Amino acid sequence: MKYEKLIFAFGITTLMIALAKPFFNQDIIFVLLTISFLLIAILRASYWKHAKLLFMGVFAQRYANQYLREENAFTERVNFITFLLMIINFSLILLKFVPQASLFEVVFFIGGVMLFFILKIGVMLFFGKIFMVQDVAKLGIFFSFLFDRTLGFFIFPLAVMLYFFTFDITITLFLIISIVCVLLLLLKLFWLWKIGTKSFGFSQGYFFYIFVR
Repeated sequence: MKYEKLIFAFGITTLMIALAKPFFNQDIIFVLLTISFLLIAILRASYWKHAKLLFMGVFAQRYANQYLREENAFTERVNFITFLLMIINFSLILLKFVPQASLFEVVFFIGGVMLFFILKIGVMLFFGKIFMVQDVAKLGIFFSFLFDRTLGFFIFPLAVMLYFFTFDITITLFLIISIVCVLLLLLKLFWLWKIGTKSFGFSQGYFFYIFVR
């Protein structure tokens, strides 16, 4: 009877320790990657015509202009799907810095990334209203998120390799992701400057202040 009590006490203690330990995020990472893959599959199967225009808009403005002209229910769905992809894949990259994260921390990271982009939209709309250039602010939001959503789409395979590659290539992948992010950032700044100064006649400093911050 004494030994049974000791075994029972040991079992309860072990269970309490297990529950107190952080939730290992490998399972939730797999779920997030699966959701991301499903979104890409939906995009590829049903909305690729519009999604292709969106992604090509990174390299040629005429594609972005055509995407804007074709604004309809399909482009709204593409915007929503690519926004979710951006949130999920950016969160997956950040979560790599937290090898063992609780479920709360995973949700916190995803919520933090989403809040950042929502605040970014809010700030740009706010400055657009202050300076009475609401239409320009909406255009700036589109071109700013054009690059962010494209990056969110194309880093998916890198996110998969980051977590499930045969051997550890974290440093190499982070270097590749950093280079891609810097190149797209420079391209984004160039497009925003070009559109703002040539299409609307803004000074370089004025446009930079409104849209790049």
